[in-house]
Amino acid sequence: MIKTLTGWLLCATIMLTASCRLIYPNEDFDSYHNLSASNPYPFHEVQVYDPKTGHNHNEFTLLDSGLVALQARLEMIRRAKHSIAVEYFIFSPDISGKLLVHELIDASRRGVSVRILIDKSSTVFQFDEYYAEALKAEGIEVRYYNAAPLYFFSTINFRNHRKLLLVDDREAITGGRNVENDYFDLSEQFNFLDRDVLVQGDIVKTMRLSFDAFFEHEISERPTPPSANSNREREVKNFLASSEQEKQYRQQIAAIAQPLLAKLPQYACPVTTFTSDAPGGSFWSRFRDPYSDDYRFLRKTLFDKAVAVEHRLTAASPYMIHNKKSADLMQRMQDKGVDITLYTNSLASTDASYVAARLYDNVYDWQRSGIKIYLHSGLWAAETPAVSPAVEAATWGMHGKTQVYDSNEIMVGTYNLDNRSNHYNSEMAIFCSGNKELAAAVEDSIMTRAQQGYQIVGDQRAVDADGNEVSVYGAGDPDTRKMRFMWLPSWLFEFLL
Repeated sequence: MIKTLTGWLLCATIMLTASCRLIYPNEDFDSYHNLSASNPYPFHEVQVYDPKTGHNHNEFTLLDSGLVALQARLEMIRRAKHSIAVEYFIFSPDISGKLLVHELIDASRRGVSVRILIDKSSTVFQFDEYYAEALKAEGIEVRYYNAAPLYFFSTINFRNHRKLLLVDDREAITGGRNVENDYFDLSEQFNFLDRDVLVQGDIVKTMRLSFDAFFEHEISERPTPPSANSNREREVKNFLASSEQEKQYRQQIAAIAQPLLAKLPQYACPVTTFTSDAPGGSFWSRFRDPYSDDYRFLRKTLFDKAVAVEHRLTAASPYMIHNKKSADLMQRMQDKGVDITLYTNSLASTDASYVAARLYDNVYDWQRSGIKIYLHSGLWAAETPAVSPAVEAATWGMHGKTQVYDSNEIMVGTYNLDNRSNHYNSEMAIFCSGNKELAAAVEDSIMTRAQQGYQIVGDQRAVDADGNEVSVYGAGDPDTRKMRFMWLPSWLFEFLL
């Protein structure tokens, strides 16, 4: 998601000039599902476990805590013997980035191949060529996805939103988290309740092959060596240097997270599905190529899963913006009597007030239709200890992108329920079907967080877990003026949200 109002307005203005539209006349409902007809390996694979041979054995470990998710990444990198693939939409040179980069450098020094792919969106990009040049000297190859300049109108919107850390073709972490303090419970201003999954098994090789496709695609560029700049070079040198602060954070995180990580259960997956969109989407490809069939694979898998639901869908997403196809899908599910529960951000907990402007236009209609709607309050959920009281007191949003189908199958991935993930961003997700204990664990996690927030019970009405009337906009009586100011541009540019 675009992280600043200025950045969003800039992109929106450019897109208006480009006369960009989201849904094209030839994209009927069928273009949104039936992925199995094309089976675009390695962007889609289904693995069914064979107990006789042991083939297609995969295990899932849920990573709800940000501190535990960071510790799991650090330990994964330390286990690496041959190769590491790193791919993120946001990679920040803060303390979380510093901890991870130092482990990657150590891995490279012991002979492990390390490749990093970072999206070069102008609104969030920080890990620039000065960092890449320094890592190159350590034997680490960095590439940037879609470095198109702003004047390339629509093409700048086709971002790589995938999130992946993968080691030795045997284990991988994917889910909602980028690399930045607020995704790992380390910020004193704003943090996300998020969700990742650690996958160990045969499906990881397919995930790595999808990474290769993105890393080697022509849209992913090698950084241009930067011009001499003593201030920037000093900044990068300080980032790469060990510090007492880093040591203290490393020890503090390990003290909290290591015992929790060691106790997490592993769930065997009878049927594992991996789906990713394809690289290379652009202004030209959506007109030149059959865009839905050649690039947009994950939305088809998600629509296939949702169409098959008979009884209950539980979905969590930080942003919820309907288009005609997703509204049609939701109506089909309701016509079948499917019990739908949605969990998303309130105005108080969101990092994107322009999305909240659209949510509050629709959420009361959804509630009247029978959908259960929960909004995160903006408060700390106290799932695990925090590193400081200041972190507890920060604003907390939700950022997990998770779905549970009929209490039997789960999805953990990078896909938001919005138009950007549906049409522009390259996304990825992992699914597990057939392990009811895993499905129950994910559903319980979603609902525990949701019920610590507020449930919409009518027009401009919400209640907390004790049934007390509360503000529909979240805790702390948030100022709605910014959201109201954003209503008109959000309505005009809904196809970009």
